[in-house]
Amino acid sequence: MNDDMIKKIRQFNRYYTVWLDVMNTGYLGTSFSWSESRVLFEIYINQGINATELCEHLNMDKSYVSRIIAKLEKKGFLTRKLVLGSKGIKKLYLTNTGYEEAKQIDWNGDKQISEKLKNIDKKDCVKLCEAMLLIENILKENDKK
Repeated sequence: MNDDMIKKIRQFNRYYTVWLDVMNTGYLGTSFSWSESRVLFEIYINQGINATELCEHLNMDKSYVSRIIAKLEKKGFLTRKLVLGSKGIKKLYLTNTGYEEAKQIDWNGDKQISEKLKNIDKKDCVKLCEAMLLIENILKENDKK
């Protein structure tokens, strides 16, 4: 990989994070940052995940995730349940409030993409989705090496 390719990939990453509006507080109309929203959403789609699995899944720092989990628990969005027979492993579950908040994040995310892409014709949207799948598959294949 040459310097020009690296610069192009980094430019796309900068553009895309701004396009998704992840840099502001109140991501997707919530009171959460992007990382807090993402942690809440991951628990929503993986009820019963433990903190270690969550860190591995999101490739996030354990202490940072731990602070986010503590904040979400304090605000009543999630609960931790000890796994019997384990050495302190706790599974993470959303409370009803947390579930509703995560559901709203999911809905707001769909609405955001729909709104941002509303002027793209179907043909270009298909090409965009194919390109995104290609990027994802290439990156996943690289991670296996």
